[in-house]
Amino acid sequence: MVATTKPKTKLAVIQMDCIFCSIVRKTSPAHILWEDDQYMAFLSIFPNTPGFSVVIPKQHYGSYAFAQSDEVLAGLAVAAKKTAQQIDRAFPDVARTGMILEGYGVDHLHAKLFPMHGTGQDSAFKPLSSKVDKFFEMYEGYISSHDSVRADDKALSALATHIRTFKSPQP
Repeated sequence: MVATTKPKTKLAVIQMDCIFCSIVRKTSPAHILWEDDQYMAFLSIFPNTPGFSVVIPKQHYGSYAFAQSDEVLAGLAVAAKKTAQQIDRAFPDVARTGMILEGYGVDHLHAKLFPMHGTGQDSAFKPLSSKVDKFFEMYEGYISSHDSVRADDKALSALATHIRTFKSPQP
């Protein structure tokens, strides 16, 4: 069981037209890895690597993770950690599992977990990098974690100045 408190935000516990809520209700099939009273983890039926998994709160929240309360987001992160550790143990060629909070496929808060096959079980850090250098001007329906070409420091400074003008909301 994931040690978290129940969210204070009161939203619909289940939405009838949400596929993830349907999985929670057990009216849609899923290959469940584990569940407790608040969270569920299951294999993606559209994997791009073996073990690609989805972790959800059983209560329905909108899919933009950073619009959620700290409590809701922290609970999801702890549930994802539990699942990632389970995945890491399940595959001998996986040393780490990556996570993204994308939220454009299904409008139900979820974390996507990607086992990094080929990284082995060696606990020593080894830097790995990609030869891909594609730069994304627009979201193309997927997220990539590769670095691109070295950015210009003057442009980065201007961008950082611009972003700093938008203060983070206070808790």
